[in-house]
Amino acid sequence: MANIKSQIKRVKQAEVRQLRNKAVKSELKTLISKFNKTVKEADKKVAEENLLITIKSLDKAASKGIIHKNNAANKKSSLTMKFNVFLEKMEKAAKEAPESIRETVEEKPKTTETKTTTKKTTVKKSTVKSTAKKTAAKDVIKKSAAKSTTKKATPKKTTTKKKTETDKK
Repeated sequence: MANIKSQIKRVKQAEVRQLRNKAVKSELKTLISKFNKTVKEADKKVAEENLLITIKSLDKAASKGIIHKNNAANKKSSLTMKFNVFLEKMEKAAKEAPESIRETVEEKPKTTETKTTTKKTTVKKSTVKSTAKKTAAKDVIKKSAAKSTTKKATPKKTTTKKKTETDKK
């Protein structure tokens, strides 16, 4: 056991951190297993929600230093690959199924969702760019106006005659 106060404090802090890290790692494993279970059950909406939650918690754990960044990236990659394979299987099953079943199984096609989101993001980006251009133009106008007003506002030098002795008399 440590003899110095600071060493004793470090040991206590390490124990607390170890417990916290253990809890977070356990939560990550639980989230991953929940995602895998929903993929096996073929529940599309719940699987997508679980995927997003799992990815978010993996990023958070990586930013806190609980797991390595590359470890989080590898896990996210494998989870998204599983989800994409799952979606492809669902689409194949929907195409092979009769039309009456197809209507109940199919939801909205994924392509329309991505198109709408890309439109939204492009609108946001273009508005950001246009507002940035507008503000930059306003700044340029203000600077040029400030320069022109400063030139006009400079006082002219006035010459004064010195009074000589003859003017005083």
